[in-house]
Amino acid sequence: MMPGSCVKYTPFQKRSSRLGCYNVDMFLMQLAQSAVEKCGLTKGKPILLGVSGGADSLALLHGLDALGYDLVVAHVDHGLRAESLQDADFVRTLAESLGLPFYSQRVDVQQVANAQAESIEEAARNVRYQFLFEQARRHQCQAVAVGHHADDQVETILMHLMRGAALPGLTGMPYRRMMPLWDKNIPLVRPLLGIWRDEIDAYIEQIGLTPCDDRSNLNTAYHRNRIRHELIPVLKTYNPKIKTVFWRMADVLREEEQFLDEITQQSFEDCRQGSSDVQISLSLKKFQRLPKTLKRRVLRHAIAQLNPDVRDVGFEVVERGLTCVQGMGSGGEIDLVSRLTMMVIDDVLMIKTWDAEIPDLGQLSVPCKDERGVLDLGQPFYLRFGQRIEASLIEKPPKNLMALVKTLSPDEAWLDYDRLDLPLIVRARHEGDRMQPLGMGGQSQSLQDIYVNCKVAEPFRSRWPVVLSGDQIAWVVQIRPSEVFKIRETTQRILKLRLVDAREESSEV
Repeated sequence: MMPGSCVKYTPFQKRSSRLGCYNVDMFLMQLAQSAVEKCGLTKGKPILLGVSGGADSLALLHGLDALGYDLVVAHVDHGLRAESLQDADFVRTLAESLGLPFYSQRVDVQQVANAQAESIEEAARNVRYQFLFEQARRHQCQAVAVGHHADDQVETILMHLMRGAALPGLTGMPYRRMMPLWDKNIPLVRPLLGIWRDEIDAYIEQIGLTPCDDRSNLNTAYHRNRIRHELIPVLKTYNPKIKTVFWRMADVLREEEQFLDEITQQSFEDCRQGSSDVQISLSLKKFQRLPKTLKRRVLRHAIAQLNPDVRDVGFEVVERGLTCVQGMGSGGEIDLVSRLTMMVIDDVLMIKTWDAEIPDLGQLSVPCKDERGVLDLGQPFYLRFGQRIEASLIEKPPKNLMALVKTLSPDEAWLDYDRLDLPLIVRARHEGDRMQPLGMGGQSQSLQDIYVNCKVAEPFRSRWPVVLSGDQIAWVVQIRPSEVFKIRETTQRILKLRLVDAREESSEV
């Protein structure tokens, strides 16, 4: 039978008893256990199956069909080989013989790779997963299943090992994984991950199929192929069972990684001060107190939270990040990896995306979170980054007072002098602080809610200056004065508070 030819056959639940073959029964038993216990697949809801026409994807297709799963077959033609159209026809014919829906897409991967400045392997992967997950959403599938097997796992581990990967990389590929870059709800599953290539080949032979022959798998210009055809054969001269050793190592490390993940998550939550889709803020003091091993893991975890699909967080990235944190002063920032940066703001370590909107570091900060300072006529209060708050007295209100108050910039606040308890005090927020913001009819609101509503970035909230009269907040600088001390028609004297930036003064000179 020629490569690429198609065999019409009857579904295996009707043929396996006639074959009575140990390999077939063993394969199906392994696949059934993996599908349920490792991949979490259930019957009654379709699975989107990526089928290339090679032995692994054919075995997955036939095996899951024999086990009674509902399948939708998808094929991506990368346009890299002359016979790729025949492969697509082969998979289509096979799916039709099983009565399964079939969908395909042809893409010029070489063109995509050139346009995106990616390797052929990376471009092919991205194109393939994009199409598979699109079809999975369209058909409301429970998962996308692909044919990665135990040999692929060993090759992946060796690739990671040579790259200098940490423990997560040495665990290899998981049986089930969420891939948010493609879909946040549909997992990618690999039911064949515990089955070796020779077992798959034996199964395909027993059921009477000849898979498509992808000769690019022999091309050692590709990194994975060099590992498969050159490195592993050499390693087997040292230990004939080297592949089994690596596979078992990954299986054990995966369990240990799950345990360490729980500790990492606890440490991350203990350090975390705030987070969003574009930034994560960690307590610098708590982070610095962690053992170095946990620092590495917490940093990796933060990166994964912001970009779950980043694939190049190697040793150099993490070590560079830790080294920079150690010597980075407030305001320091470095490019970390994959359009993520890391910066230190006071006692906050922030990991953020390039487009995260973080206020200018020159924005407001009291010198010390626990410091209280006096603000009075002729006695300004100096902030941390070259700004100061000044107070002056307007003894005679202007005629158009109420209209004028509405035009004030956020850098100014006019308060009723005779209602204030002088001298004023400037400090940072305290836990439980509340005020009556101007314009809310005397309704009280927590300072935390005010900061959130006014989009003050979380790292700045702990040092943002507030001005107090007695024990009441009179002005949250640049944000809102208090209803209690507002200007009225009856106001006789005005205390004018103004935020002054010394840097702007010097530039004007």
